[in-house]
Amino acid sequence: MKNELLRLEHVCFRYEDKFPALKDVSITFQRGERIVVLGNNGAGKSTFFLCCNGILHPQGGEIFLKGQKMSGSKEDVRRLRQTVGLVFQEPDTQIIAGTVGSEVSFGPMNLGLDRQEVELRITRSLARMNLEGYENRAPHYLSGGEKKRVSIADILAMEPDMILLDEPTASLDPENVALLERTLEELNEAGITLVVSTHDVDFAYGFARRAVVLSQGEIIRDGEIEEVFRDEEVLKKAGLKKPLLCQVAEVLEGCVPEARDVRRPRRVEDFADYAKGLLGRDGGAKGDSR
Repeated sequence: MKNELLRLEHVCFRYEDKFPALKDVSITFQRGERIVVLGNNGAGKSTFFLCCNGILHPQGGEIFLKGQKMSGSKEDVRRLRQTVGLVFQEPDTQIIAGTVGSEVSFGPMNLGLDRQEVELRITRSLARMNLEGYENRAPHYLSGGEKKRVSIADILAMEPDMILLDEPTASLDPENVALLERTLEELNEAGITLVVSTHDVDFAYGFARRAVVLSQGEIIRDGEIEEVFRDEEVLKKAGLKKPLLCQVAEVLEGCVPEARDVRRPRRVEDFADYAKGLLGRDGGAKGDSR
């Protein structure tokens, strides 16, 4: 229990005159986890994040933050949003200030922190996102990748224990996706729990250790990411395809029966060693240990 960060019990949510967006959702997030939330459009991923962050209040069920039940009061919502940050899919939805410095200062100032602490948080957050010297730049003239980093710096300045990222790789070129991956690795290594909603199954497979699959507002699978992507029934129900590395590994397993006993690599840079090992060139296969 001491590592429990956020817990949802039987959470339900319905928009007016629509079918339920979330139905009886129960899940626990631990400190330091790295999780992906998968599902097709309309599965309930965005609503799920909005409830976790306190923007939406569940119409049924309970939310617990560090073991304490959230009542929906202004103070509880403030604590929830401070602890569980949310990075929206479109940075322009989140960014409202005229300069990067003003944008990143918005959250800490609302916490009532003194100016010295606010400036310190701005400096730290921009440095972590490789945005030093951007304080006086106008966010809306930045590139898509730079805007994404500003939106993450926004949340980092609040010093959350957990960050939810909605489709963080959307509209990013491969270079910025790689930069984002490195940044998320560093944040997770610093102890921040990361929960990412994504349609990019290749990114998900390399990034996460745990996968949660939503379909029609319900969690239909929650487990180790390797096992989730082996579950043909769940993938079909959720409308998900297998990551490319999974598909290639399955071909190799069909040719080399021993490969079924070796853990599949989840990153491209680990695949060469895996393949060489299976072919007997390197003294045994090496799987991804993450």
